Amino acid sequence: MNTGALFFQSALINAAIFLWIACSLSTMRILVACDCKVSTALFFSVFFGPIAFVGAWLYEAQFTKTNADRRLSPRAVGNLRSWIGMTVVITGISSLFYALFVANYYTTNTSNELLLRNIIIFVFLAGVLGGMLLSAFALRVAFFESAWVSFVLASFMLLLSDWSEEVFSYGTSAAFFVTLMLTSTTLLVISLNLGGAFGYLLFGEGGANFRFGYESFIGRRFLMTKRSSHVVSLITVISVIAVTIACAGMIVVMSVMNGFSSDLRTKILGANAHLMVLKYGKDFTEYDKIIEKTRDIPGVISADAFVVNEGMVHSNKNIATAIITGVDLAHVRESGRLKYVSEQALSFLRDPEKIPVITELKPGTDIASVDDAEAAKNDLPGVVIGKEMASDLQVLIGDTVNLVSPIGDIGPTGPIPRAKAFRVAGFFYSGMYEYDVKFAFIKLSDAQDFFNLEGSVSGIEYRVDNIESTRKIAKEIESVIGGYPYYARDWMQMNRNMFSALQLEKIAMLIILGTYILLASLLILVTLITVVMEKGKEIAILKSMGATDVSIMKIFVTYGLFIGAIGAAVGGTLGLIMCLLIEKIGIKVDPDVYYFSNLPVKIVMGEVVLVVLAAILISFLATIPPSLFAARLKPVDGLRYE
Repeated sequence: MNTGALFFQSALINAAIFLWIACSLSTMRILVACDCKVSTALFFSVFFGPIAFVGAWLYEAQFTKTNADRRLSPRAVGNLRSWIGMTVVITGISSLFYALFVANYYTTNTSNELLLRNIIIFVFLAGVLGGMLLSAFALRVAFFESAWVSFVLASFMLLLSDWSEEVFSYGTSAAFFVTLMLTSTTLLVISLNLGGAFGYLLFGEGGANFRFGYESFIGRRFLMTKRSSHVVSLITVISVIAVTIACAGMIVVMSVMNGFSSDLRTKILGANAHLMVLKYGKDFTEYDKIIEKTRDIPGVISADAFVVNEGMVHSNKNIATAIITGVDLAHVRESGRLKYVSEQALSFLRDPEKIPVITELKPGTDIASVDDAEAAKNDLPGVVIGKEMASDLQVLIGDTVNLVSPIGDIGPTGPIPRAKAFRVAGFFYSGMYEYDVKFAFIKLSDAQDFFNLEGSVSGIEYRVDNIESTRKIAKEIESVIGGYPYYARDWMQMNRNMFSALQLEKIAMLIILGTYILLASLLILVTLITVVMEKGKEIAILKSMGATDVSIMKIFVTYGLFIGAIGAAVGGTLGLIMCLLIEKIGIKVDPDVYYFSNLPVKIVMGEVVLVVLAAILISFLATIPPSLFAARLKPVDGLRYE
């Protein structure tokens, strides 16, 4: 199944999930407003989703007729301002996304990782601004409007299957796209609610009010004052510790994942081309003209022909399957194709006559006579193999091996494999077992003769100065050479399975660790609910003195933000210290399994800052429900028993 079909299926699943969520939230809202029990409303909304939403809508209409004298809460019936706000936000976000990422997909020159990063940044910023607009239109935090906006924008992804074919070089399973879409849409929901909360705090009083003066002072006093119950203080400390551990853990895991991905990419790109130009069919004899046309394209470091085919390498003691590659040695150091091969091995590969010939001694041979004898001359072409293959074949430099190709002559009984003797010129070690056990390198001319290509090659490999611009360079090359029958493949397309798995694993780890931060923020929510219940008298007094609902919200938002900020700051510092210790001391791992001997760590300060900010923002979001509860507390209820 192609990328477009996988993308469409994943978008359909994602849209269905968020339709169910939006319908469930709206059903819960309508039934509770119509005096249904909370347990009944929760049961129908969760288990029946869209069906329950239709039923709740009909029930609301009947309830309105039979209770015409009762004034329903504005939350029970969507008003025109909310619908206008949702329409504006949906149109604005979808139009901006189309203009930034879809309309110019032919000129996209970024890798998948950069593209995903840009999309995530766009989703977050657009969500925050969109949430503020929803709040300004609805005059509330707009939780439910955010859910419906997210569903419509998730449905918008169904129209982007053709776009996905162009911009995604990898993504080989529906799981990759489903995880990616669920993560991005969840981020959109969170950012819309963040924006809605910000908007209500700043514009909820009917006009712009950016002051946090006495509200922040009272919030800090609530946090620092001695309490009548030690339980609240204990929960507050636990909340700070939970946020700290979640932040530190996310920073450490992300740094290790970045180190692993960077190390693996370096090894892969060190043993492979950044970009290849191939031709449909087998006759690619005009490669010199293609190289001349494309060598001077900006960003191209080198362009060299190559031959690659599958075969076997046979020694006197063992046999191994191999990917036999013929390389042009004229620009081998410039291209970096054989960066893991020593200068001595390259010298032997260029001049096979220099390869020392190993003489096998028979039992009873006089060693002195061998030392006095003239050294044997090598008349075989050279081959460089990986150390793992050399270990399997039990050969040393100077030993003779036979390269066997399944592509041979036609005999009376069918195809006859072609075999030719080569002399081992050297070994290479890339650190990746798959490469060290499979690859065998010979000269380009030897490969053409061995595979009977008659001057043809498999393709042209390119090295570029910036791997993130490989896509742009590939399109320029295709434009210069005229397209069909030629086509280009970049390093992401050639290693799509591996990089797709790495992306999926990183996203999954972010989701898991992000869940830890969400759980830690729930402790902040519980803390604030307890504080609101404890401070009912103070809230009533403040309201009696003229404090607005928004001001009461700001007090408890400040309280929760202090907890989140302290935990995030300590967690960020602790995570950096742990990463530096891992990098300095080193954690040993099995190189045969993980391709490296020490656990790699790569600290990206931008991601560290994002983790800290995410922890603070999620903590802020957790303060909204208890703050709304405090804002709606009536003064008479707070002072009734005083």
